Amino acid sequence: MTGEFLMRTFLLTISVDRKIKQVLAVLCFICLVSCKQETKPYSQITGAAQGTTFKIVFESVSEQDYSSSIDSLLKVIDESMSLWDQNSLISRINTFEDTLIIDSHFKKVFERTTHFYNVSEGRFDPTVGPLLTAWGLARKSNLPIPTQTQIDSLLGYVDFSSFELKGNKLQKLKSNIELDFNAIAQGYSVDALGDFLEEKGIKNYLIELGGEIKTKGYNQFKEPWKVGIERPDFNDSDSNNAIQTVVGLSDLSLATSGSYRKYVEFDGKKYSHTIDPRTGWPVNHNLLSVSVITPSAMDADALATMFMVLGKEKALEYANKNDILVQCISDNLGELEVSFSEGFEEILIEQTNN
Repeated sequence: MTGEFLMRTFLLTISVDRKIKQVLAVLCFICLVSCKQETKPYSQITGAAQGTTFKIVFESVSEQDYSSSIDSLLKVIDESMSLWDQNSLISRINTFEDTLIIDSHFKKVFERTTHFYNVSEGRFDPTVGPLLTAWGLARKSNLPIPTQTQIDSLLGYVDFSSFELKGNKLQKLKSNIELDFNAIAQGYSVDALGDFLEEKGIKNYLIELGGEIKTKGYNQFKEPWKVGIERPDFNDSDSNNAIQTVVGLSDLSLATSGSYRKYVEFDGKKYSHTIDPRTGWPVNHNLLSVSVITPSAMDADALATMFMVLGKEKALEYANKNDILVQCISDNLGELEVSFSEGFEEILIEQTNN
Protein backbone atom coordinates (compact mmCIF):
# COMPACT_ATOMS: atom_id res chain seq x y z
CA MET A 1 0.00 0.00 0.00
CA THR A 2 1.50 3.38 -0.99
CA GLY A 3 0.61 7.03 -0.75
CA GLU A 4 -0.56 8.95 2.27
CA PHE A 5 -3.30 8.38 4.81
CA LEU A 6 -5.32 11.31 6.11
CA MET A 7 -7.61 11.07 9.15
CA ARG A 8 -9.64 13.95 10.54
CA THR A 9 -12.05 13.70 13.44
CA PHE A 10 -13.92 16.60 14.94
CA LEU A 11 -15.63 16.63 18.34
CA LEU A 12 -17.72 19.68 19.17
CA THR A 13 -18.18 20.69 22.79
CA ILE A 14 -21.76 21.15 23.99
CA SER A 15 -21.98 23.11 27.22
CA VAL A 16 -24.60 22.76 29.95
CA ASP A 17 -26.74 25.37 31.70
CA ARG A 18 -25.28 27.27 34.69
CA LYS A 19 -21.82 26.99 33.24
CA ILE A 20 -19.96 30.26 33.74
CA LYS A 21 -18.20 29.86 30.49
CA GLN A 22 -18.88 28.06 27.22
CA VAL A 23 -15.95 25.96 26.19
CA LEU A 24 -15.80 26.03 22.44
CA ALA A 25 -12.66 24.15 21.53
CA VAL A 26 -12.99 21.63 18.72
CA LEU A 27 -10.89 18.53 19.10
CA CYS A 28 -9.20 17.69 15.86
CA PHE A 29 -6.96 14.72 15.22
CA ILE A 30 -5.08 15.41 12.00
CA CYS A 31 -2.59 12.68 11.23
CA LEU A 32 -0.78 12.79 7.90
CA VAL A 33 1.82 10.07 7.42
CA SER A 34 3.12 7.67 4.82
CA CYS A 35 1.41 4.31 4.84
CA LYS A 36 4.80 2.71 4.49
CA GLN A 37 5.37 3.58 8.15
CA GLU A 38 4.02 0.83 10.37
CA THR A 39 2.20 2.10 13.44
CA LYS A 40 0.20 0.39 16.15
CA PRO A 41 -3.27 1.92 16.51
CA TYR A 42 -3.97 3.54 19.87
CA SER A 43 -6.86 2.41 22.03
CA GLN A 44 -9.96 4.54 22.61
CA ILE A 45 -12.47 4.89 25.43
CA THR A 46 -15.60 6.98 24.96
CA GLY A 47 -18.57 7.70 27.16
CA ALA A 48 -20.88 10.23 28.76
CA ALA A 49 -20.23 12.05 32.01
CA GLN A 50 -20.82 15.39 33.71
CA GLY A 51 -23.57 16.38 31.31
CA THR A 52 -21.36 15.94 28.25
CA THR A 53 -19.18 13.34 26.52
CA PHE A 54 -15.58 12.26 26.83
CA LYS A 55 -13.01 10.58 24.61
CA ILE A 56 -9.66 9.15 25.61
CA VAL A 57 -7.07 8.02 23.05
CA PHE A 58 -4.00 6.31 24.46
CA GLU A 59 -1.15 3.89 23.84
CA SER A 60 -2.04 0.66 25.61
CA VAL A 61 0.50 -0.98 27.88
CA SER A 62 -1.71 -3.96 28.71
CA GLU A 63 -4.94 -5.65 27.69
CA GLN A 64 -6.75 -4.27 30.72
CA ASP A 65 -10.05 -2.46 30.15
CA TYR A 66 -10.10 0.80 32.11
CA SER A 67 -13.66 1.82 31.23
CA SER A 68 -15.28 0.91 34.53
CA SER A 69 -12.49 2.50 36.57
CA ILE A 70 -12.81 5.73 34.60
CA ASP A 71 -16.58 5.75 35.05
CA SER A 72 -16.12 5.21 38.78
CA LEU A 73 -13.60 8.05 39.06
CA LEU A 74 -15.90 10.50 37.28
CA LYS A 75 -18.81 9.37 39.46
CA VAL A 76 -16.81 10.07 42.62
CA ILE A 77 -15.97 13.57 41.35
CA ASP A 78 -19.66 14.16 40.55
CA GLU A 79 -20.61 13.08 44.07
CA SER A 80 -18.28 15.80 45.28
CA MET A 81 -18.93 18.76 42.95
CA SER A 82 -21.92 18.12 40.68
CA LEU A 83 -24.77 20.63 40.96
CA TRP A 84 -27.03 18.11 39.20
CA ASP A 85 -26.74 15.68 42.12
CA GLN A 86 -28.88 16.93 45.02
CA ASN A 87 -26.92 14.71 47.38
CA SER A 88 -23.47 15.84 46.25
CA LEU A 89 -21.16 17.57 48.68
CA ILE A 90 -21.45 20.93 46.91
CA SER A 91 -25.25 20.70 46.80
CA ARG A 92 -25.38 20.02 50.53
CA ILE A 93 -23.15 23.03 51.17
CA ASN A 94 -25.33 25.21 48.98
CA THR A 95 -28.59 24.00 50.48
CA PHE A 96 -28.14 24.20 54.20
CA GLU A 97 -24.82 22.98 55.58
CA ASP A 98 -22.72 25.59 57.42
CA THR A 99 -19.68 23.39 58.04
CA LEU A 100 -18.73 20.15 56.30
CA ILE A 101 -15.79 17.79 56.02
CA ILE A 102 -14.72 17.90 52.38
CA ASP A 103 -13.00 15.24 50.28
CA SER A 104 -9.64 15.50 48.50
CA HIS A 105 -11.18 16.32 45.10
CA PHE A 106 -13.22 19.19 46.50
CA LYS A 107 -10.26 20.48 48.49
CA LYS A 108 -7.94 20.65 45.48
CA VAL A 109 -10.52 22.53 43.42
CA PHE A 110 -11.39 24.88 46.28
CA GLU A 111 -7.74 25.73 46.93
CA ARG A 112 -7.04 26.41 43.25
CA THR A 113 -10.23 28.45 42.99
CA THR A 114 -9.02 30.53 45.92
CA HIS A 115 -5.78 31.21 44.03
CA PHE A 116 -7.54 32.44 40.90
CA TYR A 117 -10.06 34.44 42.94
CA ASN A 118 -7.18 36.27 44.57
CA VAL A 119 -4.99 36.87 41.50
CA SER A 120 -8.01 38.04 39.49
CA GLU A 121 -9.07 40.42 42.28
CA GLY A 122 -12.51 38.81 42.38
CA ARG A 123 -13.08 38.51 38.63
CA PHE A 124 -13.01 34.72 38.94
CA ASP A 125 -15.73 33.99 41.48
CA PRO A 126 -17.62 30.67 41.69
CA THR A 127 -20.53 32.30 43.55
CA VAL A 128 -21.65 34.32 40.51
CA GLY A 129 -24.66 32.04 39.87
CA PRO A 130 -27.42 34.45 41.03
CA LEU A 131 -26.26 37.04 38.51
CA LEU A 132 -26.24 34.48 35.69
CA THR A 133 -29.80 33.54 36.55
CA ALA A 134 -30.90 37.16 36.72
CA TRP A 135 -29.52 37.81 33.27
CA GLY A 136 -31.36 34.80 31.91
CA LEU A 137 -28.08 33.17 30.97
CA ALA A 138 -28.07 30.24 33.34
CA ARG A 139 -31.53 29.14 32.25
CA LYS A 140 -33.44 29.33 29.03
CA SER A 141 -35.88 32.13 29.68
CA ASN A 142 -37.08 35.49 28.45
CA LEU A 143 -36.26 37.52 31.51
CA PRO A 144 -35.96 41.28 31.03
CA ILE A 145 -32.66 43.01 31.65
CA PRO A 146 -32.25 43.28 35.43
CA THR A 147 -32.33 46.75 36.90
CA GLN A 148 -29.38 48.24 38.74
CA THR A 149 -31.36 47.87 41.96
CA GLN A 150 -31.81 44.15 41.33
CA ILE A 151 -28.14 43.76 40.48
CA ASP A 152 -27.04 45.60 43.62
CA SER A 153 -29.25 43.29 45.67
CA LEU A 154 -27.84 40.17 44.05
CA LEU A 155 -24.23 41.29 44.50
CA GLY A 156 -24.78 40.61 48.20
CA TYR A 157 -24.95 36.91 47.32
CA VAL A 158 -21.74 36.94 45.24
CA ASP A 159 -18.86 36.59 47.66
CA PHE A 160 -16.43 33.68 47.53
CA SER A 161 -14.63 35.09 50.57
CA SER A 162 -17.65 33.92 52.58
CA PHE A 163 -16.14 30.42 52.58
CA GLU A 164 -13.29 29.50 54.88
CA LEU A 165 -11.26 26.29 54.67
CA LYS A 166 -9.42 24.98 57.73
CA GLY A 167 -7.82 21.60 57.15
CA ASN A 168 -10.61 19.48 55.71
CA LYS A 169 -13.41 21.58 57.20
CA LEU A 170 -15.22 24.06 54.98
CA GLN A 171 -17.26 26.69 56.76
CA LYS A 172 -19.83 28.99 55.15
CA LEU A 173 -19.62 32.32 56.95
CA LYS A 174 -22.61 33.89 55.21
CA SER A 175 -25.92 32.18 54.45
CA ASN A 176 -27.49 32.03 50.97
CA ILE A 177 -24.10 31.96 49.20
CA GLU A 178 -23.79 29.14 46.68
CA LEU A 179 -20.75 27.57 45.06
CA ASP A 180 -20.57 26.61 41.39
CA PHE A 181 -17.31 25.01 40.23
CA ASN A 182 -18.37 24.56 36.61
CA ALA A 183 -15.62 26.92 35.44
CA ILE A 184 -12.87 24.77 36.91
CA ALA A 185 -14.14 21.32 37.98
CA GLN A 186 -14.26 19.84 34.49
CA GLY A 187 -10.64 20.81 33.95
CA TYR A 188 -9.85 19.15 37.26
CA SER A 189 -11.66 16.00 36.11
CA VAL A 190 -9.43 15.88 33.03
CA ASP A 191 -6.31 16.20 35.20
CA ALA A 192 -7.62 13.42 37.45
CA LEU A 193 -8.12 11.17 34.42
CA GLY A 194 -4.59 11.94 33.32
CA ASP A 195 -3.24 11.03 36.75
CA PHE A 196 -5.15 7.75 36.57
CA LEU A 197 -3.68 6.84 33.18
CA GLU A 198 -0.15 7.70 34.28
CA GLU A 199 -0.54 5.55 37.40
CA LYS A 200 -1.25 2.68 34.97
CA GLY A 201 2.04 3.36 33.17
CA ILE A 202 0.46 5.04 30.14
CA LYS A 203 2.85 7.64 28.72
CA ASN A 204 1.02 8.75 25.56
CA TYR A 205 -2.58 9.90 25.66
CA LEU A 206 -5.13 12.55 24.76
CA ILE A 207 -8.17 13.21 26.96
CA GLU A 208 -11.16 15.32 25.90
CA LEU A 209 -14.02 15.91 28.33
CA GLY A 210 -16.61 18.53 27.48
CA GLY A 211 -14.06 20.41 25.38
CA GLU A 212 -11.32 20.40 28.03
CA ILE A 213 -8.23 18.74 26.57
CA LYS A 214 -5.12 17.23 28.11
CA THR A 215 -2.24 15.61 26.24
CA LYS A 216 0.75 13.54 27.23
CA GLY A 217 3.55 12.39 24.97
CA TYR A 218 2.70 11.84 21.32
CA ASN A 219 0.08 10.35 19.04
CA GLN A 220 0.46 6.99 17.33
CA PHE A 221 2.53 8.61 14.57
CA LYS A 222 5.06 9.94 17.11
CA GLU A 223 3.90 13.50 16.55
CA PRO A 224 2.44 16.08 18.93
CA TRP A 225 -1.32 15.80 19.29
CA LYS A 226 -3.01 18.16 16.84
CA VAL A 227 -5.97 20.13 18.18
CA GLY A 228 -8.17 22.57 16.30
CA ILE A 229 -9.62 25.73 17.87
CA GLU A 230 -12.97 26.91 16.55
CA ARG A 231 -13.48 30.18 14.70
CA PRO A 232 -15.74 32.39 16.87
CA ASP A 233 -18.60 33.07 14.48
CA PHE A 234 -21.88 33.93 16.25
CA ASN A 235 -23.86 30.71 16.24
CA ASP A 236 -26.43 29.74 18.84
CA SER A 237 -26.78 26.18 17.54
CA ASP A 238 -24.67 23.12 18.25
CA SER A 239 -23.24 22.96 14.73
CA ASN A 240 -19.54 23.29 14.10
CA ASN A 241 -17.93 26.57 13.14
CA ALA A 242 -14.83 26.48 10.95
CA ILE A 243 -11.42 25.77 12.45
CA GLN A 244 -9.45 28.97 13.10
CA THR A 245 -6.20 27.54 14.45
CA VAL A 246 -4.49 24.16 14.72
CA VAL A 247 -1.90 23.65 17.46
CA GLY A 248 0.43 20.79 18.32
CA LEU A 249 0.29 19.75 21.97
CA SER A 250 2.51 17.47 24.01
CA ASP A 251 2.32 17.43 27.82
CA LEU A 252 -0.05 20.40 27.59
CA SER A 253 -3.75 21.10 28.21
CA LEU A 254 -6.16 23.38 26.37
CA ALA A 255 -9.37 25.16 27.33
CA THR A 256 -11.31 27.71 25.29
CA SER A 257 -13.97 30.13 26.49
CA GLY A 258 -16.10 32.35 24.29
CA SER A 259 -18.99 34.76 24.30
CA TYR A 260 -20.28 34.13 20.78
CA ARG A 261 -22.59 31.15 21.29
CA LYS A 262 -24.33 31.71 24.58
CA TYR A 263 -25.70 35.21 24.90
CA VAL A 264 -28.96 37.09 25.28
CA GLU A 265 -30.23 39.81 22.96
CA PHE A 266 -32.46 42.74 23.92
CA ASP A 267 -33.53 45.47 21.51
CA GLY A 268 -30.97 44.32 18.96
CA LYS A 269 -28.04 44.40 21.39
CA LYS A 270 -26.12 41.24 22.33
CA TYR A 271 -25.14 40.78 25.96
CA SER A 272 -22.31 38.37 26.69
CA HIS A 273 -22.88 35.43 29.02
CA THR A 274 -19.61 36.39 30.74
CA ILE A 275 -20.52 38.33 33.87
CA ASP A 276 -18.07 40.48 35.81
CA PRO A 277 -18.75 39.36 39.41
CA ARG A 278 -17.62 42.74 40.74
CA THR A 279 -20.17 44.82 38.81
CA GLY A 280 -22.94 42.31 38.11
CA TRP A 281 -23.00 43.31 34.44
CA PRO A 282 -21.87 41.42 31.33
CA VAL A 283 -18.37 42.35 30.23
CA ASN A 284 -18.19 45.16 27.72
CA HIS A 285 -15.21 44.46 25.48
CA ASN A 286 -14.60 42.97 22.05
CA LEU A 287 -12.94 39.69 23.10
CA LEU A 288 -14.93 36.86 21.48
CA SER A 289 -12.89 33.86 22.57
CA VAL A 290 -9.72 33.00 24.42
CA SER A 291 -7.80 29.73 24.30
CA VAL A 292 -5.42 28.93 27.14
CA ILE A 293 -2.67 26.32 27.07
CA THR A 294 -0.99 25.21 30.29
CA PRO A 295 0.26 21.87 31.67
CA SER A 296 -2.79 21.67 33.98
CA ALA A 297 -6.28 21.37 32.47
CA MET A 298 -7.74 22.77 35.69
CA ASP A 299 -5.62 25.91 35.38
CA ALA A 300 -6.42 26.31 31.68
CA ASP A 301 -10.13 25.96 32.45
CA ALA A 302 -10.10 28.62 35.17
CA LEU A 303 -7.82 30.99 33.28
CA ALA A 304 -10.03 30.89 30.18
CA THR A 305 -12.95 32.17 32.24
CA MET A 306 -10.81 34.70 34.06
CA PHE A 307 -9.40 36.07 30.79
CA MET A 308 -12.87 36.44 29.27
CA VAL A 309 -13.68 38.80 32.13
CA LEU A 310 -10.35 40.64 31.91
CA GLY A 311 -10.46 41.30 28.15
CA LYS A 312 -7.72 40.95 25.55
CA GLU A 313 -5.17 43.49 26.72
CA LYS A 314 -5.13 42.43 30.37
CA ALA A 315 -5.31 38.74 29.45
CA LEU A 316 -2.25 38.98 27.22
CA GLU A 317 -0.42 41.05 29.82
CA TYR A 318 -1.08 38.43 32.50
CA ALA A 319 -0.19 35.58 30.12
CA ASN A 320 3.14 37.12 29.07
CA LYS A 321 4.07 37.91 32.66
CA ASN A 322 3.34 34.33 33.79
CA ASP A 323 4.58 32.38 30.72
CA ILE A 324 1.11 31.19 29.71
CA LEU A 325 0.26 30.39 26.08
CA VAL A 326 -2.87 32.26 24.99
CA GLN A 327 -4.75 32.95 21.78
CA CYS A 328 -7.29 35.80 21.82
CA ILE A 329 -9.79 36.35 19.02
CA SER A 330 -11.49 39.74 19.06
CA ASP A 331 -14.05 41.62 17.04
CA ASN A 332 -12.32 44.57 15.38
CA LEU A 333 -15.03 46.58 13.63
CA GLY A 334 -16.69 43.42 12.33
CA GLU A 335 -13.44 41.65 11.45
CA LEU A 336 -11.80 38.89 13.47
CA GLU A 337 -8.47 39.86 14.99
CA VAL A 338 -6.21 37.09 16.30
CA SER A 339 -3.59 37.86 18.96
CA PHE A 340 -1.08 35.54 20.61
CA SER A 341 0.91 35.64 23.81
CA GLU A 342 4.68 35.27 23.61
CA GLY A 343 5.73 31.76 22.55
CA PHE A 344 2.36 30.68 21.14
CA GLU A 345 3.77 30.52 17.61
CA GLU A 346 6.05 27.66 18.70
CA ILE A 347 3.05 25.32 18.93
CA LEU A 348 1.11 26.86 16.02
CA ILE A 349 0.69 24.45 13.10
CA GLU A 350 -1.93 26.13 10.98
CA GLN A 351 -3.96 29.33 11.02
CA THR A 352 -6.93 30.23 8.84
CA ASN A 353 -6.57 33.53 7.04
CA ASN A 354 -9.36 35.94 7.95
